[in-house]
Amino acid sequence: MNSSEDARRAGRGLVSIAGAKVYFIVTSYAVQLLLPRIFGEAKEFGLYSATMSGVAILTNVLIVATIQSVSKFVSEDETRAAVTLRQGLRVQALVGGTLALSLFVFAPSIARVLLDDQLTPLLRVASLVVFAYALYAALVGSLNGLHLFGQQARLDATFSTLRTAGILGGAALGLGAIGAVTGFASAAATILTISLIWIGFGKRGKPGERIRRRRWIGFMAPIWAYQISLNGILLIDLQVLKRTATEIALTSASTAQAAVDIANQYVGYYRAAQTFAFVPYQLIISMTFIVFPMISKATSIGNREAAQSTIQHAMRLSLLLLLLVAAPTSGAAEGVMRLAYPTEYLAGASALSILVFGVSAFALFAVAATAISGAGKPSLAAMIAGVSLLTVIVANRVLILRAGLGDQTLEAAAFGTATGMAVALALSGLVLYRLFGVFIPARTWLRGAVAAGAGYAAAAAVPHDSPLLAIAALALGFVSSAAVLVITRELTHDDWHALRRIVRRD
Repeated sequence: MNSSEDARRAGRGLVSIAGAKVYFIVTSYAVQLLLPRIFGEAKEFGLYSATMSGVAILTNVLIVATIQSVSKFVSEDETRAAVTLRQGLRVQALVGGTLALSLFVFAPSIARVLLDDQLTPLLRVASLVVFAYALYAALVGSLNGLHLFGQQARLDATFSTLRTAGILGGAALGLGAIGAVTGFASAAATILTISLIWIGFGKRGKPGERIRRRRWIGFMAPIWAYQISLNGILLIDLQVLKRTATEIALTSASTAQAAVDIANQYVGYYRAAQTFAFVPYQLIISMTFIVFPMISKATSIGNREAAQSTIQHAMRLSLLLLLLVAAPTSGAAEGVMRLAYPTEYLAGASALSILVFGVSAFALFAVAATAISGAGKPSLAAMIAGVSLLTVIVANRVLILRAGLGDQTLEAAAFGTATGMAVALALSGLVLYRLFGVFIPARTWLRGAVAAGAGYAAAAAVPHDSPLLAIAALALGFVSSAAVLVITRELTHDDWHALRRIVRRD
């Protein structure tokens, strides 16, 4: 097969994977938007969210670390792909099995830490998800390493469908959170079975054909360290909120169960706010897939100027795009919540108004951390993520305790998380400047702040009493921010051309 045909095949495969990723995001949002209406009570949505946000930290790490590892070793020598797959399945059976068994055994202890015994059966059912994800990721990694992107996309799309149907179907049976988690576990077990039948178990091979275990673990360990912190930054605040809110509620509630229900309500409202706050991160994450190989190539050949240009353009454009989304969302937060959730969930609007800017800072950190890793300094990125995670935990705990239960509770949680995310951005910016001498120019920060202020004010000025008005507020806020960027010449024709090149390269 000639190089042009290889390029066309790769292009078609990348389009397929991108489509599957978009489908996954859409179905994930469908779950988050529909579950509150199916459950009927915010406390039930909060219980489900508290369970799966913690489990998601494990599963997200498993997916990323395993796919990257298996893909790398398969792609190194495709003739031994089947042997590498078998080895990957063994490694993941050990890793995933250990994690799943630990989650099952220690579920009561975790429930006690979070002061809610209802979590025990939910976590035990969810342990099946952890084990299934570990093996499924190895199978997907094998397809990725063989550049079978179309098959990978079809498998992921199938799982997205099964997952959505399982969660929503389990909840619709009237079984509450346990029904939704069981539906999730059933979907995970089903896609694992389908994958094993379709792809197979690989083959044993000779000792000389297998990757040395030390090399395998050595490659995975840094990915685990970084991804645990990265996902923890995004999701750990729900756990801190649940524990802290329950503690506070226990001082005044008539029974322990009443205190737990109160805390779960707060968690449900906050999770609803997270659904929209995460949008900027989802929109910008594709930038990391572009930045990493470009920085890696530039640094490997000693082209410092190319690396500097790539970093500054990527960070600057990311900031502008994030502000165009975050500012109107913050200004029209109540209307945004009204678009998808029952009226009682408007309690999370104030948290959304703060958290969306925090997540924007986190998205910028993700781009910066990718550039740092691409420059051969992945341990620095992991250390920054670890410091940020610790800041999120401590800031949430302190601020929620200070705020108590009331109108300020969710704002305190959002501010604590945003603080940790801002720390991550500041530290990564400092490292980038020391490594390459560039970051986002001061004038861009200033003009961006003015544009964000205009977008926020315009969106906030429009009433949010109906979905139609909420959409109008978002549109006006976006246009106002964009207008300021154009008038101040921060956003130019060259930027639009750069964005088109990025889209084509992506």
